[in-house]
Amino acid sequence: MKHFTLLLLVSAILIGCQKKDHNSVPIPANNDSKDTVANVEDGTEKISESTTNVETKSSHGLILTSNALQVVNINTGSTSEIPFGKPLDQMIEIITNVLQSKPKTIGINSECGAGSLKMVSWNNGLTVVFQKKESESKASETNWQFVGWFVGSNSKNSKEISTMAGIGIGSTRAEMESAYVLSVSKTSLGYEFSTSSGLFGIFDGSNKEAKITSLWSGLSCNFR
Repeated sequence: MKHFTLLLLVSAILIGCQKKDHNSVPIPANNDSKDTVANVEDGTEKISESTTNVETKSSHGLILTSNALQVVNINTGSTSEIPFGKPLDQMIEIITNVLQSKPKTIGINSECGAGSLKMVSWNNGLTVVFQKKESESKASETNWQFVGWFVGSNSKNSKEISTMAGIGIGSTRAEMESAYVLSVSKTSLGYEFSTSSGLFGIFDGSNKEAKITSLWSGLSCNFR
């Protein structure tokens, strides 16, 4: 009996020594990178994809509206308006924080009918338009102020942006007409529409199932 008990004890020790920990997880290497924002005074510069992420999470969303943009609190539903006239640096900071993404491109289009306009674009298809305004100071310094927005097709995996009524790129003419009173005409741009409040855009056809391919408000740079 003593020999049998001793044998069991030795077997238990040997089994315990053969166990290995299979639940360990390798720690990934730290990949530090510096975020930069390009400041382009002429032409257009594409910003590296590695610089377009923002680390903090946002509880807000961005809404399209006539002659402005709105920031909506996703948790409470409350909104605050970003009116035309807001300085460029403040607009970039606000939109970057809300979208959790830095601008994709920043550049100037000098061939617009309204004069040179600075365009700041994000991956979700949003382009915010700025116009240079003369300063009231004696030094006659200039700055760039928010004067319009434009939305086109967005990059893959980018959150779509829309009006409070849910109208955005890809919405049909029937959906648009259920939310707004429209005026539609055929121009060199296509089937162009407008609302009395100041929303403009283009359908890809004339029937009720035609979809919105572009949407804008305020100053734009369309060539008809």
